[in-house]
Amino acid sequence: FRSFGSWKIDAHQRYFTGDKNYSFCIPAEEKCGEVHLFESAIDLLSYATEQKLNGGNWRETHLLSLAGVYQPAKEIEQSKVPAALTRFLKEHPEVDRVVFHLDNDRTGRLATQAIRTVLPEKYQTRDEPPKQGNDCNDSLCIRLGIRQTKREKRHGGRDFER
Repeated sequence: FRSFGSWKIDAHQRYFTGDKNYSFCIPAEEKCGEVHLFESAIDLLSYATEQKLNGGNWRETHLLSLAGVYQPAKEIEQSKVPAALTRFLKEHPEVDRVVFHLDNDRTGRLATQAIRTVLPEKYQTRDEPPKQGNDCNDSLCIRLGIRQTKREKRHGGRDFER
């Protein structure tokens, strides 16, 4: 597993600044031609958990998080491939398939469309948003019967009821 960034310290606080070229990634155990793409590390880990619960081998493909929401250009054709994906594809020239698991909200759907539009034609793409919930973490929580509180819905996913 890897995630890169740097620590900054000023007179008042210490904080982490992530370099978007390096994101959370779980590489496949063996050489693999496919990468699965997520908006966040928690979605990536939730997807891996669901694969394991389904009896699948979650380590047979590459898993990559974009480390946040991707904002395409106003004209989709002028968008850029996210830095984390660009770097990953350079480091893994054997990859020729990209599977999208971005969120079911407007931003996630637009980001999927934009990235698929600007990826070079040599890459085959597939869009597989979560079948239930807004993202892969929601899907896992629904499956496990973990419900969201009203406070969590208002505050973006914190404070699960158990």
